[in-house]
Amino acid sequence: MSKPLEGGLRPRTLVVHHRSGIGDLVWHLPYLRAIAERSAGGKASVMARPSSRAVDVLAAENWVDEVIEYDHRPRKSEHRKGRHDGFFAQLAFIRALRARRYERIFIFSGRARYALMAVLAGIPQRIGFGFTALERLILTEQAFIQPYTGPGNWVFPEATAFSIAHGLVDGPVVPRMAVLPDALAQAEKDLRAFPPHRHAFSIGTSEARKNWGAPRFAELAAHLLEEGIAVVLLGGPAEADAARAIVEATPSHLRGNLLASTQASIQRSAALLRQCQFCLGNDTGVLNMAVANGVPSLGLFGVTPPLAHDPLLHALVGEGMSAIHVDDVLRRMRELHAPGLNGV
Repeated sequence: MSKPLEGGLRPRTLVVHHRSGIGDLVWHLPYLRAIAERSAGGKASVMARPSSRAVDVLAAENWVDEVIEYDHRPRKSEHRKGRHDGFFAQLAFIRALRARRYERIFIFSGRARYALMAVLAGIPQRIGFGFTALERLILTEQAFIQPYTGPGNWVFPEATAFSIAHGLVDGPVVPRMAVLPDALAQAEKDLRAFPPHRHAFSIGTSEARKNWGAPRFAELAAHLLEEGIAVVLLGGPAEADAARAIVEATPSHLRGNLLASTQASIQRSAALLRQCQFCLGNDTGVLNMAVANGVPSLGLFGVTPPLAHDPLLHALVGEGMSAIHVDDVLRRMRELHAPGLNGV
């Protein structure tokens, strides 16, 4: 278990979130909160990649002291150089960390680079996964974990094992997300005139191979709309064209109960999810946000292993996304008693 500093004072704490995705950050939420509870003032700072959208995801979390973006080696799909790539940019970033005088760092990663950065930033208490001999040499706490080798995605199991090893939690904690009150009020207002049964579609994806495709989403939307179920299309600005294609492929007489929201605000998307009773779609951030906001969901997993961290998240698995047909999705939704479908 990690220890307070000398004198029993709670340390000023920085948490490193290494993963790139929005969903990855959502999975870590209960463990980040647990760290903050044991830190100075009940708060902690979070160092995260821009692609995780940490500033927006954590906007309603009252335990966050500061979000520090670490823009190093962006995803290849972003086609750009990171602000902190290069030797001198790294040194400047480390100097900025040193100026904040953190006393403890939790590193949700097995990368030795972060532990070395902590040493150079003068952070005395360094806690990480300890996957390599070099990392273990630099860390100050000896409760190391082993890489996850079980079925499915490894990110949540490793974050859980790390948190258990350091006495933050007794077992896995299902993630739940906080949402800004103003965003919730606006979403309620915007959907007030829609039918009471509302289904959200997670149409975005970080990889084209994980995308079910606009034509299938449009076919499914038309079926649900015919049954009196409102459909909310959720994604970021990159999904604007896909959302437009879905809307245009939907019969014009049904479009009144179809809302497309492809904007940048994570809080806006989360608030709209709170107004829905079901979510389905691609394996991406919105799907993880849905269950983290208490919305039962069906994920379409054609090329990635199904997620199993939350009992609200169900899976439909296929040999490739093209192997998952609309009838398959409707059948699974009926099995799950999706609200409004065939009178359920």
